[in-house]
Amino acid sequence: MTARSIDRRTDNIVIGAGEVYLDLHEGGASTGERYLGDAVGAALEITTEETTVFSGSGPVATELARIARSVARTVTLTLHDISLENLALFSVGAVKRLDPANAAQGEPAVFRPGRWHQLGGAARPAGVLGLARPADQAAAIAAVTVASTAPQPVAAVQAIEAGRFAQGATETGQAGQFIVDYERARLYWLPADHPLHEAQAGIEAGTALTVDYTPADEARPQVQGALTQVVGAFRYIEDAAEGRGRNIYAPRCSIQPAGPLTLLDGRSSEQQIRLAVSLLEPGSGRPALYIDGRAV
Repeated sequence: MTARSIDRRTDNIVIGAGEVYLDLHEGGASTGERYLGDAVGAALEITTEETTVFSGSGPVATELARIARSVARTVTLTLHDISLENLALFSVGAVKRLDPANAAQGEPAVFRPGRWHQLGGAARPAGVLGLARPADQAAAIAAVTVASTAPQPVAAVQAIEAGRFAQGATETGQAGQFIVDYERARLYWLPADHPLHEAQAGIEAGTALTVDYTPADEARPQVQGALTQVVGAFRYIEDAAEGRGRNIYAPRCSIQPAGPLTLLDGRSSEQQIRLAVSLLEPGSGRPALYIDGRAV
């Protein structure tokens, strides 16, 4: 006869599944719980440290006591949802709102043959997202203007985005010293051996230039990384695939990145964000961790 047959128990075998939430605190106050999106993993790890006391007498020291001195609780999250809010958590930053980009006049640039230049300047350090597309080839030729900053400015004749109005080496019907990528708001400074290159007096490698253009960049959110303490409450709501799961709540946590964000890996897997949620002492005598049953 076994214990299982005597007390007639049924083991609660759980195959976990559920939802994860964070309630980020501002000035110590709640801002409401945000669902973090689909999570491929969530793991609670608890570690303790002890001080071991050994005897001081006798030829061999014997263990007298073990005294617990610390406990650390951490939840590691692996998220599928590559949202700006989740990227802000990963980068220890914040989501900022950018105003629409204005038309640029005299934005500084340097002529470097064979290199790319991202438009945006000081107002958009990460670059504008695109340029206003001209309606035809004639409009394209005048849409982006590049000039030398020498005492006698010399305009650089431009080429437009490859393949927009025609094909091959004559895609613009015009030679010059740069190609405009309207979709990504980038200039390519043509090297001397490029089929469209045409030397211009006064413009050579290292020449300081100014650029005028009209961006197609409306108001938008942007993650800006910083060095800040991210504190909030964590909640896991169990929706077990098998068994009776448990909800977990931690009223005060520190949120930090945990491992790299793989940007590309040969297309073998999706991007994932990993976060470490360290459970902190909430104060007022409250527990740092709650593990709840589910209502039946």
